[in-house]
Amino acid sequence: MKELERTKRISFSAVIIILVVLIGLLSFKKAANVFKNDKTLTLNPIVSQDYIISKSSIDTASVSNMAFIDVRSPFEYSKGHIKNAKNIYTPDLLDPKNKEYILDLEKENKTIVLYGAEPGEASGAWMLLTQLGIKNVKLLSIKTNYIHNTFSISDFPIEKAQLDYAAYMKKATSGKIEVKKVTPKRVIKLAKKKKKVAEGGC
Repeated sequence: MKELERTKRISFSAVIIILVVLIGLLSFKKAANVFKNDKTLTLNPIVSQDYIISKSSIDTASVSNMAFIDVRSPFEYSKGHIKNAKNIYTPDLLDPKNKEYILDLEKENKTIVLYGAEPGEASGAWMLLTQLGIKNVKLLSIKTNYIHNTFSISDFPIEKAQLDYAAYMKKATSGKIEVKKVTPKRVIKLAKKKKKVAEGGC
């Protein structure tokens, strides 16, 4: 009798587990946004800094092949923006409608140019789109200003490294850099003089 009850319990547990697995498989959906597992997507452009374009380059270059995306808030966009720029606020970047628009630009071989109040505001959006595998995304190095309530942009110089740190580290790890020994300076301590107690007068 005990053996029969035990068999029933095991069978019931097995049926429950199979049902849970089936429900899980039927309700499983592939993630809408998947990062590409390729470190060169972001590392190579960051090292070469060829993803950054300046204000002067958009003045001279053919802007007909560029699609400007303003990643600032809708309020800031309404105060002023670059001509023909579309406003896609960074938190709404992966909204299906906005993602479809960006993918359409990529299919048309357009250069997607992101900008914000300054490059730091748009860099997160650039990183996100690049990691999703969207190619030809650029970052506009500008600062937005309002002069007498009129929208204007100015160049925002991005600091470039003075030294090739990667080459320096490679040299350092190979043992080709001489390390000079620094002898510590000798410190002489002076003894404090005791103050004389003033003597009483008449």
